[in-house]
Amino acid sequence: MARKEIQVEELVEAIYQWHRGSGISQIRRSLGLDRKTIRKYIDLAEGNGFMRDTEVQAYNYYLELASRIQRGLKTPIDNSAAYKKTALYQCTVEKLLAKPYMKPKQVYRILQRDYDYDLSYSSFNRYINLKYPKQPRSCIRIETKAGEEAQVDFGSAGLMYDPEEGRLRRAHIFVMTLSYSRLHYVELVFDQGQVTWVKCHMNAFEFFGGVPKRIILDNLKSGILRPNTYDPVFNRAYAECAKHYGFIIDPAKIRAAEHKGKVERKIPVVRQQFLSSHAFTDIKDANEKAKLWCLHEYGMREHGTTKRKPLELFNEQEKEHLIALPEERFEMPLWKEAKVHPDHHIVFDKSYYSLPTRYIGKKVWVRGGIKTVQIFFDGELIKTHQRAYRPGSWRTDESDYPPEQSKYIMRSVSHYQAEALKYGEHVHHIITKIMTEHAYRNLRKVQAIFRLAEKFGHEAVNLTCKRCLYYEDLKMSTIKRVLQKNLYHAPVEEEPVVTAGTDSLFTRSPEYFQHTMEETE
Repeated sequence: MARKEIQVEELVEAIYQWHRGSGISQIRRSLGLDRKTIRKYIDLAEGNGFMRDTEVQAYNYYLELASRIQRGLKTPIDNSAAYKKTALYQCTVEKLLAKPYMKPKQVYRILQRDYDYDLSYSSFNRYINLKYPKQPRSCIRIETKAGEEAQVDFGSAGLMYDPEEGRLRRAHIFVMTLSYSRLHYVELVFDQGQVTWVKCHMNAFEFFGGVPKRIILDNLKSGILRPNTYDPVFNRAYAECAKHYGFIIDPAKIRAAEHKGKVERKIPVVRQQFLSSHAFTDIKDANEKAKLWCLHEYGMREHGTTKRKPLELFNEQEKEHLIALPEERFEMPLWKEAKVHPDHHIVFDKSYYSLPTRYIGKKVWVRGGIKTVQIFFDGELIKTHQRAYRPGSWRTDESDYPPEQSKYIMRSVSHYQAEALKYGEHVHHIITKIMTEHAYRNLRKVQAIFRLAEKFGHEAVNLTCKRCLYYEDLKMSTIKRVLQKNLYHAPVEEEPVVTAGTDSLFTRSPEYFQHTMEETE
């Protein structure tokens, strides 16, 4: 009969307690071991240089002693054919493991590929575990007070139907878990951008009827712009949301999922217990059912750690400790970093906003609210404009232009007009028209038309300008599209007939629509 393998943990505890002065009877009651087993452990330790009358050592001392004893014993594994065959390659194993990034699994593959090694990976792994025992890993469980903390995470949810776009799209799961009661809020979304991130938080707070004092999150860019253990840089919209609702943002340590362990394993739980067992017509239907699942299914199951139902524990002990919701819902701002161009304008949400000359070439932060656009430089508010919602709109404060440059630009209008004549009369006409509208803001547009002339040719751009003038469509996107698709060859009427009382170029006289048919016998 084979001898029972010695457990390192038992050996460490027995030696440690013996070293602390405990008797064999005390060790027997503490560990539940037989007296003969304890005596054997003590004899093995003393045979390896252990003396009871020395000072008590750190834990690693006893672990190393126990490991040395175990390696020196002839256990059943030591006597097995697999162990003996693997031991023949010990020098090779040592050299391979000393290489950077080398793992035991790869060592096993190399032994199979380059050497006469035909044993299973399980046999090889037992040998490695015996030769290189791992130190036991320890951790500290942190429990929080009611209403103190929530943890959030994002995960993949596969494809889901989007009723607005009428197609399947890749969806993501947002989960917020209250650390005390373990009650969840689950929402499915199509992106992980900053707007969606903040809206999910707002929806979660309204679902719980309050706000936790601290939120632990991954270093996702929706919430954290630059991860750092000590000084993380928060997304501006998310930081503003935190101030509005009164919670503290607490990023988890980089690549340390255990720092938000209460939510880390909840994404697979949502996939397995919710997504796989419910049918949905679209993402809206899924989100409605997700709320019911959080409350009436997952919320009413006994949690493995708390031994309580999350919803009951939340209602009884946690809800009253949450921060009350503010009277007004958070107004979602859009934050963006922008550069001030030489024409004194920044581009924000496809529209243009002016700034004084001293900021040209500098980068500023722009906050787009519902009614206004605020521009910040070095944390200081430097300009406020009315928000423009039509793409291509301009919000220009004439006082941002210096008087001397304004005079220069107006003098240079004639220069650009003269330059335009080189490309054709229709180019000259369109340049004059757009610079008359506003010389400053349309400088880039004029220069862009000149560049198109160099790329597509003078004649092509001249014909394109003729067509755009005829249809009164001077947008750059139209000019580019006509050039790229060679539409400038299509004929246009030189002198359209305009009905009296209207300025529309697309209105014809009644005679225009009178068609004659050739009579046939």
